[in-house]
Amino acid sequence: MTDERVQRTLAEQLCIDWQREPWPADVVSLTCFLSTDGASVLAYIQCTSERPSADLPGLRTLGAESIAYRVYRSLTTAEETRVPGCLVTALFTVDGPERQRRFVDSLIAALPEDDGHPGAISAHFHLSLDGGWMLNYTEWTSQEAHGEVAASGAHDDLHDLLANTPGVLPLGGKRYHLHRSLTAPVG
Repeated sequence: MTDERVQRTLAEQLCIDWQREPWPADVVSLTCFLSTDGASVLAYIQCTSERPSADLPGLRTLGAESIAYRVYRSLTTAEETRVPGCLVTALFTVDGPERQRRFVDSLIAALPEDDGHPGAISAHFHLSLDGGWMLNYTEWTSQEAHGEVAASGAHDDLHDLLANTPGVLPLGGKRYHLHRSLTAPVG
C-alpha cells in the first residue's frame, strides 16, 4: 500500500469493525496509527490479559499478521505531559525469550545517561509472547524531532549494537502519526 487514502480507509474500516462487534472484555483500547510514508497502518491494541491476538475483532481488515506482545520495560517519567506528535517503531526478530530480555537490557544500558533529545518523550520495549520478536515503541514530540536525532548520528552506537547482536535481526522501523483511538465502553 502506498496511497494515503487507502491507508486511511483501512484504518477507518478497522475502527468500524471494532464498533460493530461486542467489545472484548479484556481490551482497554485500540489505537490506529498511519505511517508517515503512506505505506502502512499500525493497530496497537492494549489488553489486560495475554490473549491470542487472532481472535480480536476486525484484524483481518488489515490483511497482516498480528503478534501478541507484553511490555517488558519502559523509559518515561511520571511528570511527562507532552502529547506525542510522532510514534517511531523498530522491529526485531529474536531467537528466544532469554535473548529478548538480554537484548532490551543491553539497549537500555547503552543509552546516554543524560536526558537525551528534548523531543524524546518515552520508549517502550515490547516482547512477543512467542519469544521471537521485540518491538521498540518510542514517542516523540514531532517527526522533525526524531529526524534531528537520526541525522545527528546520536544513536550510531545503538545502531552498531542492533546490527551486531547474535540472535537478533533488525527488520527496520517506521514513523507513524495518530489516526484514531477507541477505548473500552464504560459500563
